[in-house]
Amino acid sequence: MVDHWLWEHHVPVTVSTAASSGLTREGGEIVSRNLRVFRQAVVGVTGVLAMIVVPAVPAAPATAPAAQQEEKPASQTKDVEELVLTSSEMELELAEQDFMIPLTGSVIMEGEPPVTPDQTTSIDVRDLKAHSVSPGDASPRQSTPAQQDLGQVRVEQNADVSSSLTMTQRFPPRFEHTASLDLRISIENPPQRLLEQLAPRTARQEPLILLTDEPVELVGNPKSFPPQGATYEQRKPVDLVPAQNEDVEGGALRGLLGDISSR
Repeated sequence: MVDHWLWEHHVPVTVSTAASSGLTREGGEIVSRNLRVFRQAVVGVTGVLAMIVVPAVPAAPATAPAAQQEEKPASQTKDVEELVLTSSEMELELAEQDFMIPLTGSVIMEGEPPVTPDQTTSIDVRDLKAHSVSPGDASPRQSTPAQQDLGQVRVEQNADVSSSLTMTQRFPPRFEHTASLDLRISIENPPQRLLEQLAPRTARQEPLILLTDEPVELVGNPKSFPPQGATYEQRKPVDLVPAQNEDVEGGALRGLLGDISSR
């Protein structure tokens, strides 16, 4: 093997000519001993070369087990609930007549309830939609031959709002929920007298659209959130104005009383 290595690496080996021409036994032993010494030296060199070690690369730290890794807190998500709105009565004053109108519909509430007393959180209220149960239900409180039914009555929320939900008691839970809503009321068959007051010289347009001239403040005291059968009541009367001319008074929303609960 050494001879092969010497050949491949072109290491010159000089041998005296005397050895090839019949040197004495002593001289031959000298040459033979020198070759052995040289071969041992070469073997030592190759051994050194073979012992070169590549520096070890530090191993990457082992990934901690999932159970030992620091857990990130779960993201807080809001509860979104489409709720049923059932109104036992909506009281309208139109052309000096009072109308009691039961409604049914829905509303969406989104937010997180407070968890400590006196804490208040913001609850988004949107897409409130309701309509009279039947045309015959939209009748005046005291009927006379001159009075008429209003036909289909619809109530819709004009804009999304942020309401306030306050925990008033922890055990058992009690809350106070206040929402201020801009409402749009559509009346299929408004009183003729009201139409004459609003537009005496214009053609009759149906349905009549009335807007609340200020937000309607509804207050409820639910025992949980989303509400489960909580009663909400209008805090004070609000005037109504026609959508075509908001400078003219078109009546009043005297009261709104309704229950809100999950489906």
